[in-house]
Amino acid sequence: MHPAKQILSKSILFAGLPEADTDSLLGIAVEKPVAAGEVIFSENEEGKGFYVAIEGLIKIYKLSPEGKEQILHMLEPGETFGEVPVFSGEAFPATAQGVKKSRVLFFPRRDFRNLIVKNPSVAMNMLAILSQRLRHFTVQVENLSLKEVSSRLAGYLLLRSEEQEQPERIKLNISKGT
Repeated sequence: MHPAKQILSKSILFAGLPEADTDSLLGIAVEKPVAAGEVIFSENEEGKGFYVAIEGLIKIYKLSPEGKEQILHMLEPGETFGEVPVFSGEAFPATAQGVKKSRVLFFPRRDFRNLIVKNPSVAMNMLAILSQRLRHFTVQVENLSLKEVSSRLAGYLLLRSEEQEQPERIKLNISKGT
């Protein structure tokens, strides 16, 4: 199985889709290399499509007017980003950047919208994951506004330990200075 197809079929957004649907998705996708430090899209840029990370590490962040960076997500292979503008027709709400050498699949907005009109099961999977992300952001806002730094750090470390095979030893995917 082609590596991009394998990652796509295991991604949260598209897991469980029949192979024919995964093939249809790959038929409209464009594979793009991303260098470490390369900006994939910038906040307020027109959303012409969305992405799936297939290799490397992608950072989604916002900058304050003073230049302070707030990381919203660190995305690993199989994770999607930039989906909201596909449906809303608005600009990207944050910036995406490669943290290390990466590869992504780009799904052009028009082609993807045509595909989901023909195949609603793809859209249903997407709605589920976008709902989960909304819930995640709600928790993140609560943590940032209502909890002290030590409580936020403890929560972050607990979350990372749950995601890893050896929860007694937490591996961070980037330094906190990145």
